[in-house]
Amino acid sequence: MRPARIVLLLVALVAGSLAAFLVTRGGRAPAPASPAVTQVVEEAKTQILVAKAPIGVGERLNAERVEWQDWPQGALRPEYVTVSAMPDAPAQLTGAVARFEFFPGEPIREAKLVRADQGYLSAVLASGKRGVSVTVTAASSAGGFVVPNDHVDVLLTTSSAVGQRSEVILSNVRVLAIGKRLGEMGVSGGDEEGTDASPTPVTFDNATIATLELDPAQAETLVNASTRGQLSLTLRSVVDFNRADAGPATANQAVRLIRYGKEQSVMAGSSSADLAQNGSTEAMGLPDNTQIQAAPDAPQVLPQ
Repeated sequence: MRPARIVLLLVALVAGSLAAFLVTRGGRAPAPASPAVTQVVEEAKTQILVAKAPIGVGERLNAERVEWQDWPQGALRPEYVTVSAMPDAPAQLTGAVARFEFFPGEPIREAKLVRADQGYLSAVLASGKRGVSVTVTAASSAGGFVVPNDHVDVLLTTSSAVGQRSEVILSNVRVLAIGKRLGEMGVSGGDEEGTDASPTPVTFDNATIATLELDPAQAETLVNASTRGQLSLTLRSVVDFNRADAGPATANQAVRLIRYGKEQSVMAGSSSADLAQNGSTEAMGLPDNTQIQAAPDAPQVLPQ
């Protein structure tokens, strides 16, 4: 056999073998890929103090109403009470009075507490404010739907020779309490068992006591007005709670009149016709149609 034929035969054998190998190799299923392994890293947690049960306005904290709860470090706020900063917080905060409601699971914040040994009402009063109470009925207070923390206007209705008239004497004042209710839930909200977590308003039908949060000048105005006629509360919208009303600066001021050594406190804006009902104009010697105006920070002294 010639050498050329031998070489050609060898090349054919190698090519055939290679073709057979590729055919058998391509018919196999591909090897399964190994699944990717995902590593779950748990976020660091700490423990914060939360309300275990509903806590109403004016109620005192105790160890049964609070508990420690795991909390992600990334969602931690500076005002939260943490186990690292105050490990004995349930004992330290026992007796503190809640100025606002706490719902179950809500983090305890010291800004919503006041540590006081006094009564509930004095603990929830803002600095410089006074709590003044007036008797109201459902008919004179938005059908009895006025609840603690609502804001109201106080109207005074008086009778005169030309009929009855009403005027706003106090505007946008906060209601601290209605009767014995200081808040919406817990014992102070009418739930004797302290288990009602739903802040559903409870109306009243009969006469009750409304306690308003006032500054000293407003307190004097309200007390003076309560002797002159009937007081009513008009409920304000929640969007108006922090809105200042545009009105006369003397609308909520009381004026002291002094004549012949006699002093009397009257409302700014009162006329001689209003004062004549109690004989005030005669005692003070005021002429008819006199309009009382308030002077800032000074009593009104009539000439002798």
